[in-house]
Amino acid sequence: MHRRTLLKILTAMVATATLACFSTALAADTGAPWPSDVADFRALAPGEHPRLLFRKSDLPRLRQKAATPEGQAILKRLRATLDAKNGDTFPTVFNGSSQAYEGNRPAAGAGAADANRESETANPPKAAGKNTELPLGAFTISHAAGYGLLYQLTGEKKFADLGKEAMQKALAGVRDRDDRYSFRKPGGALRCGPSLGWTALGYDLCYDGWDPEFRQKVAEEFSKYNEGPHCAIEECILGKRQHPGSNHWGMEVGGSAMAMLAILNDPGCDMKKFGPLVGQSTQIMIRNMTQGFGDGGFFAEGDGAGSMSSHIVFLTALQAWKTALGKDFISPRLNAQWMANRWFLQTLARDGQPDYHPQRGAYPQNIWGRGGLSGGGYFSIGLGVAASADVQAAIAWYYNHGGFAKLDAKNGTPFDTPSPYPHHAVLAFVNWPVGLPEKNPAGIIPNALHDSKWGFYAWRNRWSDSGDVVISILTKNTKGNYSCKAEGSLSINDTGRKLTWGKIPRGFQGDFKPAKDGSTVLPTADGSCLAIDFSQASGAEAMLVMTGPGAPSDNAVEAGGVRFSFLFLGKRADVKPTVDGSKVKVGGQTVAFQDGLIILGK
Repeated sequence: MHRRTLLKILTAMVATATLACFSTALAADTGAPWPSDVADFRALAPGEHPRLLFRKSDLPRLRQKAATPEGQAILKRLRATLDAKNGDTFPTVFNGSSQAYEGNRPAAGAGAADANRESETANPPKAAGKNTELPLGAFTISHAAGYGLLYQLTGEKKFADLGKEAMQKALAGVRDRDDRYSFRKPGGALRCGPSLGWTALGYDLCYDGWDPEFRQKVAEEFSKYNEGPHCAIEECILGKRQHPGSNHWGMEVGGSAMAMLAILNDPGCDMKKFGPLVGQSTQIMIRNMTQGFGDGGFFAEGDGAGSMSSHIVFLTALQAWKTALGKDFISPRLNAQWMANRWFLQTLARDGQPDYHPQRGAYPQNIWGRGGLSGGGYFSIGLGVAASADVQAAIAWYYNHGGFAKLDAKNGTPFDTPSPYPHHAVLAFVNWPVGLPEKNPAGIIPNALHDSKWGFYAWRNRWSDSGDVVISILTKNTKGNYSCKAEGSLSINDTGRKLTWGKIPRGFQGDFKPAKDGSTVLPTADGSCLAIDFSQASGAEAMLVMTGPGAPSDNAVEAGGVRFSFLFLGKRADVKPTVDGSKVKVGGQTVAFQDGLIILGK
């Protein structure tokens, strides 16, 4: 198809389907190319850097952001993650592990004694001294990236030199604060991907501040990278280890794709090898989003495992594809959007403390684990793959109104930077919509979600406060390496009260067509029918109605020969149903039954 014709089609689709507003109308395949071409994209010039998170043309805007109170707060935190001080010096604490899974003891030398005391006081070591947490400012795979951002914003060569020193440490085999991650001999392909990706971000941001010989040497290191079984860069790009249903895969393919994008066409990059890998990698990105994840962002192995496969590096790789090569994996489909925004839909937040219920599948400790790589950066990463400014404004609203902003400011970790990793602060700085007025997510992030691959459904009655109601159900068994079992009842988080309701052993049938407020009527496969009413016409903030064999026996009334069971949720749940002929009246709402479906009057 001719490019102009394609652009006209996409423009018309945007106008008619409200694509930029992340509309629920996009629940079906739009037919747009995936990835689509970014309109008015300017191809990279030879040797052009930065290119992964932003381009040189973005620097004036980013330097203006650095002068704002918000920008200054994020950069202060970034500097603290670099050396636990002002970011003008090199770290003094390094991981003493010589291989993955050895235990994260500080290396002997400058800062080691203080680091040992600090880490053991805050995090007493477990059996055999394993899994000790090193203090803030300890060396990481993203130190070069942190110094690189400071170089880009200030133009001061000392930061590029510090980034060079960080890169030299990485090439020499100094391990991350978490010894599973390292440029040399990482702990398998799943750790290899993020190690490549976040180290490559440092190369991208420091490139112009390094001498040509050193940057060519670094590009060659990425180009020929091979650190053992399944840890050659081309193997990681193609996902040779594991499969999309493994939490390993998104980390493996996402981070290696970032490294590939960072060095393309640079001196030292073997384009005979990487040229064909670019096209193959686009298909790998899609496989992760459609075979491991579904169109509603649910993952084969569940929530904690899904946060690894999406947020550790994969979603940022999609941001890099869009920035570096003009390939948009985000807007044409809901898959990536829900991978980022499902966390907000399903979480009730109280003073910055997330209440996510229920926790499905493997590694539940990763769910909202904001202090590390897994579960960290949900806001800063999600903002980078937001489909529009409206979605960014909605994410910012949730961060502010969920108490995260207040808690993070109190802890000196503003704008979603409690993680000790510099790249989380880099992402917060680059992606935060400073100056953009926040917007309530209602009408932007849908109140109802269906993942058609995995049979997952979720609803939220409103976007207001910790008194919101969240309902969800997984109706199919999911299987990666780990699995999740189908649930026979709705799981409900009602202002913090956890309960299950109804019997839905074989899932739903029929099309999922929620109203704008999320209200939904769905027949079940066993002859029951469920209605979720968020209109508040009943007087309750949320009303559930069920008929048929799956309906609970309590709080039921019969009208017109049909038994209706009710559950009222929210702060105003003391309403009563009354029979009105063949209908049931609840406040200003009427409930009837016709042709196998519950009919809501309003």
